[in-house]
Amino acid sequence: KQWYQRRVRATGKWQKLFLYNQGKKVEKNCQAMPLTTALIEGLDTFMSGVIFGNAFVSILNKDSHISAHCGPTNLRVRCHLGLQVPEGDCSITVSGVSERWANRECLMFDDSFLHSAVNKTESQRIVLIVDLWHPNLTLTEIKIFSELFAVKQ
Repeated sequence: KQWYQRRVRATGKWQKLFLYNQGKKVEKNCQAMPLTTALIEGLDTFMSGVIFGNAFVSILNKDSHISAHCGPTNLRVRCHLGLQVPEGDCSITVSGVSERWANRECLMFDDSFLHSAVNKTESQRIVLIVDLWHPNLTLTEIKIFSELFAVKQ
């Protein structure tokens, strides 16, 4: 595991089902979720084949908290699509600003900034998380970074 992943701590229970993990496709999980996989793979800005590219279902159980942490790079933005968002105290805080997820809506942020998440409700919070190339990058920069940070086979 990378240094930034080892330092993420959670109280309660936080589960992740990876479709792509650090740029590598997790075939078994993708076969179980073919429509979701097709949607992700159809995104021009998805960081496929790059070590910073992830796509996964994130389940934060009731009374759980993900401690403040930051991602490894500002080359990406992280998109959270709310799939099952309970009412109540369930939010993400990025650089001191708290936002609630919403069902069927995307919340996007640069995860190189310090962020944490909390679910103080009685239900699970489920979001689809997809890493996308930062919109301020040019196509030339994306091509260069894609080669520089390509997943080694």
